[in-house]
Amino acid sequence: RLRPMPRGRILVVDDSAPVRAAVAETLRQAGDLAEVLEAEDGLVALRLMAEERPDLVVCDLVMPGCDGIQLLRLRAAKPELASIPVLILTADTELDRKVELFDRGASDYVCKPFDPRELVARVRVHLRLKLMAEDLAAANEKLYRLSCTDPLTELFNRRHFNNVLDVEVARLQRYGIPLALILADIDHFKRVNDEHGHPVGDEVLRRVAVTLGRSVRKADVVARYGGEEIAIVLTNTGTAGAFVLAERLRAAVETTPVQAGERTVRCTASFGVAAADTSADVTDAAKLVTRADCALYAAKRDGRNRVVMWSPALEPAASDPGA
Repeated sequence: RLRPMPRGRILVVDDSAPVRAAVAETLRQAGDLAEVLEAEDGLVALRLMAEERPDLVVCDLVMPGCDGIQLLRLRAAKPELASIPVLILTADTELDRKVELFDRGASDYVCKPFDPRELVARVRVHLRLKLMAEDLAAANEKLYRLSCTDPLTELFNRRHFNNVLDVEVARLQRYGIPLALILADIDHFKRVNDEHGHPVGDEVLRRVAVTLGRSVRKADVVARYGGEEIAIVLTNTGTAGAFVLAERLRAAVETTPVQAGERTVRCTASFGVAAADTSADVTDAAKLVTRADCALYAAKRDGRNRVVMWSPALEPAASDPGA
């Protein structure tokens, strides 16, 4: 069952002021329909579509200057306006012209002189369809967020991280855009769980995730890599910038105590960083992950709570010093 239709905004486009007023008044008298905007030609209508984002456009086909066909053509060049349905008013009853209107992207047409009941009925149908499309898009967006989000930390999950890293490595290979990866591991996390319990450990992980997430740029991607490890993909960032950011993240974790109920837990984290400044540095995502992981192990082995940048000297696999 459809929910009650909200008051939509309708843009009426016609070069004839009397016809425009008649259409607008018909829609206003429908009561539940909408606020009505008006435009005298297609170019003014296109500007209002961009600025006001109406829910529906009712447009005359034949107008001097920019007519209905040209409006549809111009709208097609602006993807952000593609979801706004356009209903054409036309006195042309030729089948070829009707087919052309649909080919150009019109949602519907009403023949002139129009019957007010038919116009209102068709407008209601297309407003409902737009509402359903928006609801579906919102539901799909919610499902997508759920599919790529780690439920505990609310960071991106491993699958999304893998997808993003593959895309960024491809951009590196094709355009030479530098890329860096940080792997962070909370120090002695097993000890936190053993001494304070898993609920406190979960809160520590959540709060560290928040600390890291708010310390990076919007373009960077922070994801739970696994267990207490967090991965950060740094777009358009080379070696120097990645090291500076990792050191800032390390200091942020160290100086941000976690309040879990009545307990205050202080923790630190170790960071391994790998960067690719040119396409020759890294050929695939797995290689960058391996390097960052190797640097992370070196940071843990050398005392934890530190940042280690990958270098060829670290190539021999370091043994895991444990959590």
